[in-house]
Amino acid sequence: ADIGGDADLQLQLGSLLYDETRYQEALVAFTAATKTDDPQLAVSARKGTVRTALKVAEFIRARQEAEELVKLAATDPEARTLHADALWSYGLFDEAEKEYRANVDQTPDSARARFGLARSLAATSKLEEALDAALSASAASPRDGEIHALVGDIYERLHRFAQAANAYRNYINLLPNKDRSDKAAWAKAQVEFLD
Repeated sequence: ADIGGDADLQLQLGSLLYDETRYQEALVAFTAATKTDDPQLAVSARKGTVRTALKVAEFIRARQEAEELVKLAATDPEARTLHADALWSYGLFDEAEKEYRANVDQTPDSARARFGLARSLAATSKLEEALDAALSASAASPRDGEIHALVGDIYERLHRFAQAANAYRNYINLLPNKDRSDKAAWAKAQVEFLD
């Protein structure tokens, strides 16, 4: 067991590293922070672990951590949405969609639950419904680049190319500086193609 401050420091370090897109290092810090007796701190650390494991494509780990997370915080909407994200990344699309829908019903203002639902609907070619969910997610969280990328993808699939290009521009503008490489190059190529 920790003294309390150690896990808190690891959690803060994990958050800083995550924001700097130093995901492998963030994962180590978040994992260290989960080893605490403070239940609130443990939940926050586990959320960071799941989110980061998803970023580095450690999908088995993300699912295992998300299962632990919902045991600790079964009624927490963010924890449940992260659990749905982990199910999605693991390939359990139907289970993820059910959980996203339940999360949207329970917490209608959750941008991440709406994003997950939109992604799920888009995957099954329910594009108009997906667009509605993605646009409401974007309105609720305008600084979330991932949502803008999804909006762009859905508009593109609906052959609404000017709107797709605008969504991809928003995505590029929200990328952290360190991330300007591959993701930005891909999105810029999409914009050029769509224009």
